[in-house]
Amino acid sequence: MSNWLQYIVVALLGLTLSGSLMAQEQAVPLKQDAKEGKKTEALSPEEQALKLEIESRLSQFSDDFTQLQMVGSISLAPDVKLGLTKNFVDVLEQRMKSYDQRYNSLDVMWNTYTQAQQMDIANDEDLMTMVANIEALKQSVKDTLDAKDAMVKAISDFADADNFIISQVAVYKKLYQRAYKLSLVKNLAPQLEKAKARESLIFEKLQASYDAAKASAELVPTLQPRMNVLDEQFVVMKSVSEKVQALEYKPIFQRIKDYVMGLAAVSIILLFFTMVVARYKAYKDKLANMKKMKEMMNNQGKDSKYPMI
Repeated sequence: MSNWLQYIVVALLGLTLSGSLMAQEQAVPLKQDAKEGKKTEALSPEEQALKLEIESRLSQFSDDFTQLQMVGSISLAPDVKLGLTKNFVDVLEQRMKSYDQRYNSLDVMWNTYTQAQQMDIANDEDLMTMVANIEALKQSVKDTLDAKDAMVKAISDFADADNFIISQVAVYKKLYQRAYKLSLVKNLAPQLEKAKARESLIFEKLQASYDAAKASAELVPTLQPRMNVLDEQFVVMKSVSEKVQALEYKPIFQRIKDYVMGLAAVSIILLFFTMVVARYKAYKDKLANMKKMKEMMNNQGKDSKYPMI
């Protein structure tokens, strides 16, 4: 009887162990399925609605920055052959000011929104990708507007320099006439020195304006045609400035002598130039005759009119 009890106990233990092993074998894939299901599990309706809302808002930011970039990329190529008016420059400055204000407003709203939604955005790869793309777009818009601001600043500086340089043409004409008259009277030498000092101050401003205009034209190539006009005017006024600074009182006979010597110097230069041209022409004709003679001497054809030596 005891043997039968032992067999029954062993049999029950065997059944228990086999059932436990089968349960374990079935339990492992269930856990794996559960883990995989967590990865591919669809978002809840609330989470899905929040994601769509964030995506929509991010897309709106992207559209706003893209539109601003397109508007800010419009070419600024003014026709400056006749100069730049103050109204034209004011319009450009107001336009860029509105672009900058729009960008700053978008930038503030963007930073505020992304900071408020940073946890939800950080937990979603799609949203993170959208944010990264918009950040790159935002930086591109900033670079575009900064470049346009620099161009408008250059155009404004050029306009100021242009107006000042052109306004000094008549000033320099009158200034030279006055300084020359002062140089004719010995007792007016102090007034002549004051006129020369005044001209020196004006020319400093003139030089600074010219340098500013030149720098602006290098940054904005469309300003170059007008810069060519300023180059010509500046060269003329620089020459007048040198003449004014060289003025001093001289007796009438000394002035006549200087004038005659100047004419003589010009005559000598013209005579020398004429002689050089004549000699060059004679040398050129000589080379042509020698070449012609050589060709005739080397002609061995039947119809040659010149015998061979």
